Amino acid sequence: MNAAKVSMLRCADCAKVDSVGRVVCSGCLSSRLEASELSGEGRLAAWTTIRRAPTRFHDDAPYDIAVVDLDAGPRVTGRLSLDGSPPTVGARVNAVKLDAPYTLFEVISS
Repeated sequence: MNAAKVSMLRCADCAKVDSVGRVVCSGCLSSRLEASELSGEGRLAAWTTIRRAPTRFHDDAPYDIAVVDLDAGPRVTGRLSLDGSPPTVGARVNAVKLDAPYTLFEVISS
């Protein structure tokens, strides 16, 4: 399955990519940040299961949260779709759904 595109900010001066909404580039302090659509492919850095969710997500529990190092550079968090056995750290993942308030990642290879 092809990865969904994720919205990031790219600095027009130094090309640093950042997932956080900023006013200036964290690399060179330029204010020339441009919205970019980048691949949602990456590697699983960490994951955990949330069993006692905050009030806003209470009806979703239990659910899995992932920390993903995107191939484009930034580290992001999102939900993890676990349809089989638990993944290993370093597994390849794809962003498959981009709904507020989170991105859903799916393991493509361990």
